[in-house]
Formats: sequence, C-alpha cells, structure tokens
Amino acid sequence: MKFRNSLFAFLFLFIVSCGGDDPFLFEDDFSTVPDAFSTSGVTPDTTESGLIIYELEVGSGEIEVGIRDAVSVYYTGRKTNSEVFDSSYKNGQTSPVSFTVVNLVDGFTEGLIGMKEGGKRVLVIPPSLGYAGSTSTLRNDTLVFDLELNAIAY
Repeated sequence: MKFRNSLFAFLFLFIVSCGGDDPFLFEDDFSTVPDAFSTSGVTPDTTESGLIIYELEVGSGEIEVGIRDAVSVYYTGRKTNSEVFDSSYKNGQTSPVSFTVVNLVDGFTEGLIGMKEGGKRVLVIPPSLGYAGSTSTLRNDTLVFDLELNAIAY
C-alpha cells in the first residue's frame, strides 16, 4: 500500500513538472492549418437567421446536402480576429472529418444545407447561431468557418 501511494505521488509530480497550466489538458497544434479562404470579390448572401454565406465554389453533382445526411468535410473555424479555434487539419491531420449534419451548431448546419460535393463556402456565424447558451468560451463570439464538402453519404 505504501509503495502504491509513493508510486502515485511520483507519477503525479512527474506529470505536473512537465510544464503547462494543466498537465491533463492536451493543446491542439494548428501549425498545419491552411490560410483562410479569400472572399475577395465574392458577394455574400445573408439568410433570415443572420448567417452570412460566401459561396466560393458550387461543387458538382445533382445531390445536395440535406438535414439528416452524413457528410465528410474539411473545415477550419476562426474567431473574427483570425485566431483558429478548431480545424480538421489540426495536429497534422489530412483526412476530412465525418458527421451527421443535424448534430451541429445551427449556423454550421444551415451553412451546409444545399452544398454539393467539392463545394467551398465561408460561413460567418453570429453568436445566436453558434455556441450561445452553452458553456463554451466561444458562446459570445462570431465564428468564421472555411468549409469544403468532400462527400455526402447517401
């Protein structure tokens, strides 16, 4: 018992001494995230809800994303000050991320609906369509997402 307590204390002190404010908090690496999409020369559409959509590339195919579709996308989320807070490219990842459209924040869901494979959009999501009402540190932020639809699972 004494040995186990000593081992636990040693491991705890070792982890704490490794640096950082929280030894159990993993920090994402955004060094491989591509530059933000350019919206220069593109006229945005603003939806009734307040979502701003820059359609950079329409994509191809007859199928458009619907509310219950499973999709795979490449994305990068930034604050309006250009600080990256999430990306499918974080930690050196090169594969798209897959999820069901209905399980996202409202602005992201609304911005995906109607996209075709290969399409690219920039979404400017006001707080009311983002993380408002959650405990997220982003709940009061306007979010900017670069979004490229890789595939629709239909």
